[in-house]
Amino acid sequence: MINNNIIFNTIDNGIVILDENLNIVAWNYWLEIRTHIKESEMIGKNICEKFSYINETKLKRKIKAVLVMKTPSYYNVDPHHYLIKIDTNSIVEKVFDSMQQDVTIVPYDLEKKHVCLYIYDKTSLCKTNFKLKKLNDELIDLSNKDPMTQSYNRRYFEEISKKMLSLSIRNKQDLSLIILDIDKFKNINDTCGHSVGDDVIILLSNILNESLRKSDISARFGGEEFVILFNDSDLDNTYKLANKIRKKIENLTVNIQNKTIKFTVSIGVAQFNDKKDKKGLEETIRRADEALYYAKEHGRNLVIKSD
Repeated sequence: MINNNIIFNTIDNGIVILDENLNIVAWNYWLEIRTHIKESEMIGKNICEKFSYINETKLKRKIKAVLVMKTPSYYNVDPHHYLIKIDTNSIVEKVFDSMQQDVTIVPYDLEKKHVCLYIYDKTSLCKTNFKLKKLNDELIDLSNKDPMTQSYNRRYFEEISKKMLSLSIRNKQDLSLIILDIDKFKNINDTCGHSVGDDVIILLSNILNESLRKSDISARFGGEEFVILFNDSDLDNTYKLANKIRKKIENLTVNIQNKTIKFTVSIGVAQFNDKKDKKGLEETIRRADEALYYAKEHGRNLVIKSD
């Protein structure tokens, strides 16, 4: 009898033996312990009736192929990542709610048309891979962002803006940008201190990020200067968006380190033009920067469009 087989009941993975109709012939101790279901409750039961999330058509097809070819075969357990749902019992650093599994189907008794399903617990490996991916994503994020404001940095902006420009040209969509900085920022640093000045820049970064759509991108170019690239937005629409940002900042009064701060920004706006900007967005940025300079020279707290 299978249930008296020492190897069958001491091996460190799940073993379930099925006939060609998916009826359970054997269910080992490893599965009893982890599912809390005794073998006596499973013998003769259809595995897909007991576990309705198993794809019956897919499993039957795979078992038939194994019996015909008489060779083992890997069974893909997507989308659940398990054949039989087994809750993970880890309380600390619980990454997955269910055991992550690999399943191999092998011929067991060809005369009776029985196959053996080996269920391997790969949760630890998946957890390690998950943590490595998370760390890698964090490292990439760190390399792409300005450490003080957590806005994207200039290097990343230049990289992603080229892709956005290529996409906008292909889809025949407008692409516009604004460049802005804080008016008389030196006065804030001189009167309130550089620490307060840093907090003002962080506040500005947060305001800009809150003003974006998912398709837009904001980046700190240096000091108190930021650039925002607006996808599928023409010059007039971007001008309106820039004015909303300007007014929001103008009407803002904040308390930073027990100091009441009010500040304004000047903004230059430009739309990519393939005739004017033959070198790409760097020329669009230059035109927006010229508009920003004009705003500074003509009273500040202004939004100026580039022709």
